[in-house]
Amino acid sequence: QRIGLINADVVCIQEVSPLSFSQDFAFMTNELGYDGVELFRKGRFRPATFWRKDKLELVGTAMHKDRTLLTSFRRLQEDGVDDDDDGCVAELDGEFTSEGPEDYWHVLNCHLQAGKQGGRRVRQIVEGVTAAFKTAKNKLKEPNPENLKLIVCGDFNGDQECGAVHFLEHGSIGPDFIEDGEAVSSKEKVLPVPPLSDATTDGESRQ
Repeated sequence: QRIGLINADVVCIQEVSPLSFSQDFAFMTNELGYDGVELFRKGRFRPATFWRKDKLELVGTAMHKDRTLLTSFRRLQEDGVDDDDDGCVAELDGEFTSEGPEDYWHVLNCHLQAGKQGGRRVRQIVEGVTAAFKTAKNKLKEPNPENLKLIVCGDFNGDQECGAVHFLEHGSIGPDFIEDGEAVSSKEKVLPVPPLSDATTDGESRQ
């Protein structure tokens, strides 16, 4: 009911069992209309990303990294196609090329490592965000890949002060950041994109 009330175009879920996935989440398609789905390919409990195909087109294949699932989308117009400024329809047909300006969005669905693994969680974020940046730059040829539209969400297995969140919100992290008594990195790490905002606390991001 909550998913239906929010009525988002993309829904990210974690700790999904592949054994009962089809049965447990049949309602997503049958009742709520999420006819696109990508399930993480390994693990006992996995992330899954759902989307509405009349709103978004998956461009390329989803990327399965270390406990992160990256999906990249092209936002469609109400009629299910994307028109360029001259009124000509620009379709991908499975290719990373198009004639008109595109509205791409990247969604990184995370279920980061649990336990005293702050360093690994930071590395998982580095890997996932870097994959999104490289997709925008090299595959989709976005004009400003450093300013890509990126949503990072999921189960971080850490609180607001953990290294993974600090890294996303500040754009960098180094050996001076201590989590569970250990440095999360042996050297300075820098995001390939500007720092992200927390959509749950940033009013402007929520609009």
